[in-house]
Amino acid sequence: MIERDVEMEENKFIFIQRAEDEERRLIYDYKKCNGCGICVYACPINAIELGPVHDIALGLEMPPITLDHIKCSYCGICYAFCPFNAFDFYINEKRVEKQELPLTLSGETRIDREKCVNCTLCFKVCPTNAISLDFKIKREDIPQRNEGVEGKVEIDREKCNLCGICAEFCEVFQMVEKEPHPEDVMPYEDILIDETKCDYCKLCERVCPEEAIRVEGKLIEADVSDYAFVDVNNEECSRCSYCEEVCPYDAITVSKPIYGELYLYEPRMYRCDPVGCGACIKVCKHNRVWYVSKDKGRVHYNEKFCNYCGACENSCPYDLIAVKRDAVFTIENIKNEPWRESWEEAVYRITRKIRAEEPRVKFAKVSQKFEVKEEEFKVFKPTEDILKKLEEKISLAEKILKRAAIRKAIEEERFEDFAKLVKKYASRELERKEEQEA
Repeated sequence: MIERDVEMEENKFIFIQRAEDEERRLIYDYKKCNGCGICVYACPINAIELGPVHDIALGLEMPPITLDHIKCSYCGICYAFCPFNAFDFYINEKRVEKQELPLTLSGETRIDREKCVNCTLCFKVCPTNAISLDFKIKREDIPQRNEGVEGKVEIDREKCNLCGICAEFCEVFQMVEKEPHPEDVMPYEDILIDETKCDYCKLCERVCPEEAIRVEGKLIEADVSDYAFVDVNNEECSRCSYCEEVCPYDAITVSKPIYGELYLYEPRMYRCDPVGCGACIKVCKHNRVWYVSKDKGRVHYNEKFCNYCGACENSCPYDLIAVKRDAVFTIENIKNEPWRESWEEAVYRITRKIRAEEPRVKFAKVSQKFEVKEEEFKVFKPTEDILKKLEEKISLAEKILKRAAIRKAIEEERFEDFAKLVKKYASRELERKEEQEA
């Protein structure tokens, strides 16, 4: 016996299937979902439907997809192929790791520790907060301070790459921030110095990887070599490549699971309304590919940051955007399960953007013949007397319904008053008729 249930926890739908000694839980976090539709194509039994992505992008509070948990087979294919980890999958309260499944999307963001200087740039530009920055020691953590030392702080602007380490390390420095943009992902535009807070300890010289800071003062002896650590959570990463683009040290590389092409239908772009709509910009919250071009006066994109998920195509109300997928790269489990073919077909459907075919129902041939007896149908012919009475009742109803009081009661949905008025006017008409006949 199979039991299915649905629970709700904050912004998560928890779909549950219980069968004998096994319990499966498929968890869908609709706040992480952007309506890309990859799970819709991947699902082998068409249990997932795409919602109104355009309206959701503009603020409609509802899940971008709906899942029929009665139809669902709890196979985990949607979990394996979701590029934004909007799904989670458990069997008997144990989380199923993606590498345990027959196939799953590949793709990785990797940090070269020999090149990385643990600066703030990749941390600041990451749109999904997948990169963490742990500053292990700051100037305020070092108790020694210079007393009465006069000095000067200078920054060599030609050497400085605005990495932000000095500002994170010491309050003397302040980064002037700006919003990362598909045309310019740099999160800072300048650096300021507040020498009123400086004791000229010269430690900022040591943490600066470009030797761009010069301090006239007295060095305080302190170990600041291991001042910070940058790390990436690959499960939260959307493979946008903002980090790879902004890193001045080529210390971070991104391999994407899907490659393809992004198109705009230029002959129809006069329909684009970036001010009133902008759905493509809003829906691309994980990769920030889209922006309003000042030169073109409407939306445009930087394909360098695209992972070809297709959410922008789903969100455009005028079908101005097309996303083509040339290849979907997967990590394969060597195990050859009997159902592996379903997973390989899912990859094919994601690439072609087609849904699974509904299973065809096969009917068995029946050789036995059954005798069918048709029921005799009789047509009722009303007499002239019956027709005359019917016409009288219709005429009476028309007179009553033409009255203003009756119509007003109907418009205001005062049904009790309507019934009373009908009864009242009907009685009057009948009395009048009887008087005329007498």
